[in-house]
Amino acid sequence: MIITLIKKQSCEEFVKDMEKEYGSIQKIKTAYKKSNNMKLLVDMENWEYYKEHPKETLELSESLITDNISLSKLDLLLLNTVKHKHPKSIREIATILNKNVSSIQSQLKKLESEGLIKFKEGNKNSLVPYLTYDDIKISI
Repeated sequence: MIITLIKKQSCEEFVKDMEKEYGSIQKIKTAYKKSNNMKLLVDMENWEYYKEHPKETLELSESLITDNISLSKLDLLLLNTVKHKHPKSIREIATILNKNVSSIQSQLKKLESEGLIKFKEGNKNSLVPYLTYDDIKISI
């Protein structure tokens, strides 16, 4: 099974992400000359192109290839809740869904291990779940 995670982003946002990651186009050019790293070359060329076309929209994708993933109704409900409600903690998701915190936590950890969800630290060491994509495409 192939799961494709699709993120929609404006070219302007892409350029800002490149600036955060590399600092400047000159820095990435220098790094590429030293290493001949193809990822740097592709990032540099994309950066130069998208800087000239800031109003275009990109679709960035990441594919996960697995035979071990299974998505339950609860998993889909959790993904949908994280995407649309933007909860600030696992406890908040449990409250929204009227579910037990420990069961929600274990399901979210499973989704994290499968690459479908990520966490960042929130207030008082809470974990804030978030998605790094806008759409999921499943190919069987």
